[in-house]
Amino acid sequence: MPAKVDLHLHSRFSDRSAEWFFRRFDFPDSYSDPRRLYKVLKDKGMTFVTLTDHNRIDGCLEIADLPGTFLSEEVTARFPEDKVAVHLLVWNLSEAQHREIQGLRDNLYELQAYLAQQGLVHAVAHPLYDKNRQLTADHLQRLILLFKHFEGVNGLRDTLLSSVVQYLLHSLTPAMIEEFANRQNLAPTHPEPARKILVAGSDDHAGIFPASAYTETPGGRTPSDYLRFVADGNCLIHGHGGTPIVISHGLYNLAYQFAKDKFAGAVNPNLGFLEIVFSRFMEGKNPTQFTLGEKIALVSNGILSGKIFDLVKPANLSIWPELANYFGSPAVQAQIARETEGVAEPERRAFLLVALVSNQLAFRFFDKFVHQIRGGNVIEAVQSLSALLPMGVLLGPYFYGFQSQAPSRPRLREICLGTVGTVPPELENTKRAWFTDTLEDVNGVATTIRKMTAAARENGAELIVVTSRESVGVHGIPIKNFPPIGEFELPEYELQKLSFPPVLHMLDYIQRERFSEVIISTPGPVGLTALLAAKMLDLKTTGIYHTDFPQYVRILTQDNYMETLASNFMHWFYSQFDLVYVNSEYYRQRWIQNGLPKERLKLLPRGLDTHLFTPALRDPAFWESYGKAPDEIGLLYVGRVSKEKNLDVAIGAFHKLRAEGLKIRMLLVGDGPYLRELREQFPEGCYTGYLNGKELATAYASADIFVFPSTTDTFGNVVLEAQAAGLPCVVSDHGGPQELVRDGDVGLVTRGLDVGAFAAAVRTLVCDPKLRAGMGQRARDRVLTRNWSNAFRQFWDETR
Repeated sequence: MPAKVDLHLHSRFSDRSAEWFFRRFDFPDSYSDPRRLYKVLKDKGMTFVTLTDHNRIDGCLEIADLPGTFLSEEVTARFPEDKVAVHLLVWNLSEAQHREIQGLRDNLYELQAYLAQQGLVHAVAHPLYDKNRQLTADHLQRLILLFKHFEGVNGLRDTLLSSVVQYLLHSLTPAMIEEFANRQNLAPTHPEPARKILVAGSDDHAGIFPASAYTETPGGRTPSDYLRFVADGNCLIHGHGGTPIVISHGLYNLAYQFAKDKFAGAVNPNLGFLEIVFSRFMEGKNPTQFTLGEKIALVSNGILSGKIFDLVKPANLSIWPELANYFGSPAVQAQIARETEGVAEPERRAFLLVALVSNQLAFRFFDKFVHQIRGGNVIEAVQSLSALLPMGVLLGPYFYGFQSQAPSRPRLREICLGTVGTVPPELENTKRAWFTDTLEDVNGVATTIRKMTAAARENGAELIVVTSRESVGVHGIPIKNFPPIGEFELPEYELQKLSFPPVLHMLDYIQRERFSEVIISTPGPVGLTALLAAKMLDLKTTGIYHTDFPQYVRILTQDNYMETLASNFMHWFYSQFDLVYVNSEYYRQRWIQNGLPKERLKLLPRGLDTHLFTPALRDPAFWESYGKAPDEIGLLYVGRVSKEKNLDVAIGAFHKLRAEGLKIRMLLVGDGPYLRELREQFPEGCYTGYLNGKELATAYASADIFVFPSTTDTFGNVVLEAQAAGLPCVVSDHGGPQELVRDGDVGLVTRGLDVGAFAAAVRTLVCDPKLRAGMGQRARDRVLTRNWSNAFRQFWDETR
């Protein structure tokens, strides 16, 4: 009959945490009662029961009188040469052997020799989990030479670690073993060293998930019989690795047990209330719904203790209205039911509940903060925001769970390459998420993301766009949209909205989807959330500097201090990335001057649809339908209609040239916060509003000269589109567009913000049809080799 054992499990005798912060507050690793664990394990079908507390066997001794138990422990041993820690699971030992082991564990080599001499079955626990990140390929090679058994599935640590361990150990060959032995000057300690035996255990500390991983043998009437099967490798491993939510759920339970210990004996009606709330939370149930009996019991206990009046003291009233209003809402009760419907796992139900509540409360306080700031009430605004701090503490176990569980992919790749020379598919950079606060807006950021993602799909690459908007109208590309908790309009930029995204949901999504890289296009709330998640999960990060925000801020606010704040923020934000793409050499040099290492800066490859944008679509009737005369030269602007685009320079040049008697007309395509004001101030222009597709391409082809006076653009997609349509371009000598226009060949580059210089360049082209036509043809010839598929492949391969 098969025998099953959870070979890695902790009780309350694992009472010293490995984390300094927890040790500082005497926070133990476990509160699990050994006898309760015994019953749970038996109920879950385990044949024998053992505990593997850290360097202790007290828990095992507490249940030694129960049938089917044996003594075991998890030994913290060290390589003597550099003190790097290794954990060994040692099973079925005696008290005398335990004492001997404690004296040997500072020298891993001596300890291994003793275990082998005593015939004690043992294994390396979670071989790649290395909190201090000291383990190297050399250490792993030595472990491979020293030990036969390894933990192949650890129920607490991230599944990726178990997968990589299994990949490494299954990839071993006799030739590799010989190479390791020569390199480490260490002979293998066991026969067939290239053949490893895997075991599994839950590594549960909280008493919630015992037997989530276990080792099964085909037989074994006694623990000794069972371990003989394990020693011979006649065993199977079952279960799966842990998740951040599992470890966080366990941490909440430990925190609750810790608090109960600290407040043991205290008389307070709040304690009974909190106990019921916590119990419901751990079960993933709505913690605010009480039975009539529970309500009566709480009130009765409060009256008998005389402590019921504590509930109405002023000090206890601060957050009650907020919580009562929130939880009392039928809509919230219904939303809680919807969020958790169909979710079986208590830990995930609890997570969804916490995420829902924290999102809503955080948004409430942030909304108050925004209103106070707009009203000029700085002190009140800070007080509103400070209410978020206690929430951060309450969410601490989740943030800790995600951060502590995250395996370092670069370190794992390094270990794999240094050990077996290859990496498993899970460590290849093949699944990436592109985060943006803007996707449907009329700007180069949104256009680039849509085009690149479409090209990724055509090339079979796994790239998904992640955003947070009330609704998304973009189709044809993979998009994950998180409905925002709320949205805000940007002052001075009313058409641009920012979302307040669901942070925990996004963090959980990135972890569960196993993305290998996070690409971030915008420094707004979505971008910041993605950056936070990537740092917590130790993922590769790539930032794209699309927009010169400090200049935007200066132009829109006319405030140098606000420009400085924006500049400092942008420098902090982009200095966090492993790699930063910029749109032009101009901005690459700017960032190098601002302190970013040049090796971390690359030019973003850009594509172009030269089949769509073509002179063949020229149609004189197109602009005539908007009011242009047949004999007028059309000066086209395409882009966002906003002040930072310096349209006043182009319009000033237009007035100057019209006063000279030139027959010209300004043609404007686009939308934006400045459009209404511009229509009133400049009625002579022809306005189409936002265009796309063939209609936009026809607008380009039917014009004569493209004018783009902006000094804030980091690239200028519209310049490329105009060139593909056969138009000569007039641009400024600031920013990225100047690098797309070879001055005097395919267009003219003028001094930025200089109306006279801009007018002179336009005059040259208006008065010389032959020059205009030649420049337009050469402009198209230069961009014909550009396409989005090539641009994407270059981008994808550069960050591999």
